[in-house]
Amino acid sequence: MQGTRYHWNELGSDFAAFLFKTLPLALMIVNDATKVEVINEAAQDIFNISNEDAYLQKGGDILKCINADTPEGCGGCIACKKCILRKSVLEAFNGKVVSRNKGTFHVIHQGEIKVLTLLVTASPIYYEKNTMVIVIAEDISLITQLQGMIPICSVCHRIHDEKGEWMALEKYLMNHSEAELTHDICPVCSEQMRLKHALSK
Repeated sequence: MQGTRYHWNELGSDFAAFLFKTLPLALMIVNDATKVEVINEAAQDIFNISNEDAYLQKGGDILKCINADTPEGCGGCIACKKCILRKSVLEAFNGKVVSRNKGTFHVIHQGEIKVLTLLVTASPIYYEKNTMVIVIAEDISLITQLQGMIPICSVCHRIHDEKGEWMALEKYLMNHSEAELTHDICPVCSEQMRLKHALSK
Protein backbone atom coordinates (compact mmCIF):
# COMPACT_ATOMS: atom_id res chain seq x y z
CA MET A 1 0.00 0.00 0.00
CA GLN A 2 1.42 3.36 -1.06
CA GLY A 3 1.59 5.89 1.77
CA THR A 4 0.55 9.51 1.48
CA ARG A 5 3.38 11.91 2.06
CA TYR A 6 2.20 15.06 3.79
CA HIS A 7 4.15 18.24 4.49
CA TRP A 8 3.10 20.27 7.51
CA ASN A 9 2.30 23.31 5.39
CA GLU A 10 -0.07 21.18 3.30
CA LEU A 11 -2.19 19.90 6.19
CA GLY A 12 -5.60 21.52 6.09
CA SER A 13 -7.64 22.79 9.00
CA ASP A 14 -9.91 19.72 8.81
CA PHE A 15 -6.98 17.37 9.39
CA ALA A 16 -5.61 19.55 12.23
CA ALA A 17 -9.04 19.51 13.87
CA PHE A 18 -9.19 15.73 13.46
CA LEU A 19 -5.79 15.34 15.14
CA PHE A 20 -6.76 17.60 18.03
CA LYS A 21 -10.04 15.77 18.55
CA THR A 22 -8.69 12.21 18.46
CA LEU A 23 -5.22 12.38 20.04
CA PRO A 24 -5.20 10.11 23.13
CA LEU A 25 -3.87 12.93 25.31
CA ALA A 26 -5.98 15.46 27.19
CA LEU A 27 -5.65 18.71 25.22
CA MET A 28 -7.05 22.17 25.95
CA ILE A 29 -6.79 25.47 24.08
CA VAL A 30 -6.71 28.43 26.47
CA ASN A 31 -7.34 32.06 25.46
CA ASP A 32 -5.61 35.19 26.79
CA ALA A 33 -8.23 35.48 29.54
CA THR A 34 -6.97 32.05 30.73
CA LYS A 35 -10.31 30.51 29.82
CA VAL A 36 -10.70 27.32 27.84
CA GLU A 37 -11.87 27.67 24.24
CA VAL A 38 -12.02 23.96 23.43
CA ILE A 39 -11.01 20.57 24.84
CA ASN A 40 -10.59 17.28 23.02
CA GLU A 41 -12.28 13.93 23.62
CA ALA A 42 -9.52 12.58 25.88
CA ALA A 43 -9.84 15.62 28.17
CA GLN A 44 -13.62 15.22 28.21
CA ASP A 45 -13.19 11.60 29.36
CA ILE A 46 -10.58 12.33 32.04
CA PHE A 47 -12.33 15.35 33.54
CA ASN A 48 -15.88 14.10 32.91
CA ILE A 49 -17.04 17.28 31.20
CA SER A 50 -18.42 18.01 27.74
CA ASN A 51 -16.79 20.42 25.33
CA GLU A 52 -19.88 22.64 25.60
CA ASP A 53 -19.70 22.76 29.41
CA ALA A 54 -15.95 23.43 29.30
CA TYR A 55 -16.30 26.41 26.96
CA LEU A 56 -14.93 29.62 28.54
CA GLN A 57 -14.39 27.90 31.88
CA LYS A 58 -11.13 28.21 33.79
CA GLY A 59 -8.90 25.18 34.27
CA GLY A 60 -9.85 24.70 37.91
CA ASP A 61 -13.54 24.62 37.01
CA ILE A 62 -12.89 21.89 34.45
CA LEU A 63 -10.79 19.86 36.90
CA LYS A 64 -13.44 20.53 39.60
CA CYS A 65 -10.65 21.79 41.87
CA ILE A 66 -11.79 22.61 45.40
CA ASN A 67 -10.11 26.04 45.15
CA ALA A 68 -12.31 26.92 42.19
CA ASP A 69 -15.34 26.35 44.42
CA THR A 70 -14.48 29.35 46.62
CA PRO A 71 -15.86 32.92 46.47
CA GLU A 72 -12.63 34.03 44.74
CA GLY A 73 -12.97 31.33 42.08
CA CYS A 74 -10.22 29.64 40.07
CA GLY A 75 -7.01 31.67 40.20
CA GLY A 76 -8.25 33.98 42.94
CA CYS A 77 -7.27 32.36 46.22
CA ILE A 78 -3.83 32.08 47.87
CA ALA A 79 -3.43 28.39 46.98
CA CYS A 80 -3.85 29.26 43.28
CA LYS A 81 -0.50 31.08 43.28
CA LYS A 82 1.21 27.68 43.53
CA CYS A 83 -1.07 25.98 40.99
CA ILE A 84 1.06 24.22 38.38
CA LEU A 85 -1.66 24.44 35.73
CA ARG A 86 -2.07 28.19 36.19
CA LYS A 87 1.69 28.84 36.35
CA SER A 88 2.32 26.76 33.23
CA VAL A 89 -0.34 28.62 31.23
CA LEU A 90 0.96 32.04 32.35
CA GLU A 91 4.54 31.08 31.49
CA ALA A 92 3.41 29.93 28.05
CA PHE A 93 1.73 33.30 27.48
CA ASN A 94 5.14 34.83 28.24
CA GLY A 95 6.61 32.83 25.37
CA LYS A 96 7.99 29.83 27.25
CA VAL A 97 7.36 26.18 26.47
CA VAL A 98 6.64 24.38 29.73
CA SER A 99 7.27 20.64 29.62
CA ARG A 100 5.67 18.09 31.95
CA ASN A 101 5.42 20.12 35.14
CA LYS A 102 4.05 17.90 37.91
CA GLY A 103 1.15 19.22 39.94
CA THR A 104 -1.24 17.83 42.54
CA PHE A 105 -4.85 18.98 42.68
CA HIS A 106 -7.60 18.29 45.20
CA VAL A 107 -10.71 17.76 43.12
CA ILE A 108 -14.32 16.81 43.72
CA HIS A 109 -15.16 13.46 42.17
CA GLN A 110 -18.52 11.76 42.74
CA GLY A 111 -19.12 13.89 45.82
CA GLU A 112 -15.75 13.10 47.41
CA ILE A 113 -12.44 14.96 47.47
CA LYS A 114 -9.79 13.07 45.52
CA VAL A 115 -6.14 13.78 44.74
CA LEU A 116 -5.41 14.23 41.04
CA THR A 117 -1.79 14.31 39.88
CA LEU A 118 -1.07 15.76 36.45
CA LEU A 119 1.93 16.35 34.24
CA VAL A 120 1.25 19.67 32.54
CA THR A 121 2.81 20.75 29.25
CA ALA A 122 1.97 24.19 27.87
CA SER A 123 3.06 26.00 24.73
CA PRO A 124 2.04 29.28 23.08
CA ILE A 125 0.28 29.05 19.72
CA TYR A 126 -0.60 31.82 17.32
CA TYR A 127 -3.84 31.77 15.35
CA GLU A 128 -5.35 34.63 13.34
CA LYS A 129 -3.18 37.19 15.16
CA ASN A 130 -4.30 35.82 18.54
CA THR A 131 -1.96 34.28 21.08
CA MET A 132 -3.38 31.25 22.83
CA VAL A 133 -1.90 28.34 24.77
CA ILE A 134 -2.25 24.65 24.06
CA VAL A 135 -2.17 22.56 27.24
CA ILE A 136 -1.49 18.84 27.52
CA ALA A 137 -2.56 17.26 30.82
CA GLU A 138 -1.35 13.73 31.59
CA ASP A 139 -3.11 12.00 34.48
CA ILE A 140 -0.47 10.10 36.49
CA SER A 141 -2.53 9.73 39.67
CA LEU A 142 -2.33 5.91 39.73
CA ILE A 143 1.43 5.98 39.27
CA THR A 144 2.03 8.46 42.08
CA GLN A 145 -0.40 7.26 44.74
CA LEU A 146 2.36 5.67 46.80
CA GLN A 147 3.96 8.56 48.61
CA GLY A 148 4.45 9.81 52.14
CA MET A 149 4.90 7.77 55.32
CA ILE A 150 3.41 4.26 55.08
CA PRO A 151 3.39 2.17 58.31
CA ILE A 152 4.65 -1.38 57.83
CA CYS A 153 4.81 -4.14 60.47
CA SER A 154 8.43 -4.95 61.32
CA VAL A 155 7.56 -8.64 61.85
CA CYS A 156 5.01 -9.74 59.23
CA HIS A 157 5.55 -6.79 56.85
CA ARG A 158 1.85 -6.06 56.49
CA ILE A 159 0.88 -2.50 55.54
CA HIS A 160 -1.36 -0.32 57.70
CA ASP A 161 -3.58 1.35 55.07
CA GLU A 162 -5.54 4.61 55.12
CA LYS A 163 -8.69 2.75 56.31
CA GLY A 164 -6.89 1.41 59.38
CA GLU A 165 -6.65 -2.14 58.06
CA TRP A 166 -3.54 -4.32 57.89
CA MET A 167 -2.99 -6.02 54.54
CA ALA A 168 -0.29 -7.97 52.75
CA LEU A 169 2.35 -5.82 51.09
CA GLU A 170 1.70 -7.25 47.62
CA LYS A 171 -2.05 -6.59 47.93
CA TYR A 172 -1.39 -3.01 49.01
CA LEU A 173 0.91 -2.39 46.06
CA MET A 174 -1.61 -3.78 43.57
CA ASN A 175 -4.43 -1.70 45.09
CA HIS A 176 -2.45 1.55 45.07
CA SER A 177 -0.47 1.39 41.85
CA GLU A 178 -0.47 -0.02 38.35
CA ALA A 179 2.18 -2.58 39.31
CA GLU A 180 1.53 -6.24 38.59
CA LEU A 181 3.40 -8.60 40.89
CA THR A 182 4.70 -12.07 40.19
CA HIS A 183 6.33 -14.48 42.62
CA ASP A 184 10.02 -15.28 42.49
CA ILE A 185 12.66 -16.29 45.01
CA CYS A 186 15.76 -14.29 45.88
CA PRO A 187 19.26 -15.88 46.11
CA VAL A 188 19.39 -15.58 49.94
CA CYS A 189 16.07 -17.39 50.45
CA SER A 190 17.02 -19.93 47.81
CA GLU A 191 20.23 -20.77 49.68
CA GLN A 192 18.40 -20.98 53.01
CA MET A 193 15.86 -23.38 51.50
CA ARG A 194 18.66 -25.47 50.01
CA LEU A 195 20.44 -25.72 53.38
CA LYS A 196 17.18 -26.50 55.20
CA HIS A 197 16.42 -29.24 52.70
CA ALA A 198 19.94 -30.65 53.03
CA LEU A 199 19.70 -30.73 56.85
CA SER A 200 16.33 -32.49 56.73
CA LYS A 201 17.84 -35.49 54.92
